[in-house]
Amino acid sequence: MDNHTILNVGSALAESGTLEYYELVRSVRSVAFAAIMKLPSALPIIFTNVVARGGTSGFLEENWQAIIDLAKARGCPLFSVTLTCSPAENAHRILSEERGTLGKIQKPKLLDALVAERVLFNDGATYQITIDNTQLSPPETARRIRHWINSVK
Repeated sequence: MDNHTILNVGSALAESGTLEYYELVRSVRSVAFAAIMKLPSALPIIFTNVVARGGTSGFLEENWQAIIDLAKARGCPLFSVTLTCSPAENAHRILSEERGTLGKIQKPKLLDALVAERVLFNDGATYQITIDNTQLSPPETARRIRHWINSVK
């Protein structure tokens, strides 16, 4: 579940960062998580999102806690994979056409500002790993993640 699946509803109906935006996003997240709770706990649910501290809203931390709570409620482990890459590669990737189609940030200067004010974290995950995927293709990155999960289960 790409985080923009939830965030884009808020962005479509309210100004990003406003109280109304966060209320909408929380409502959509609640509905999505309720649907996930109906699925078998053995079925993996994959989220893609940024888990970072910093910024003005505290929403990223809140959202991460909601994911931790969801894993606990499902009675399953929470695997956290932090993907990193070089600043040059990140600047290149942020301009991809696919990001624009998905409503994601495509402004390298904004990315630089976000990186400067936020710190990635994954406290509370059952298992944690960081993978530098600067030189890795998406399929190779996925293979490494799968291998890691299978090795710690």
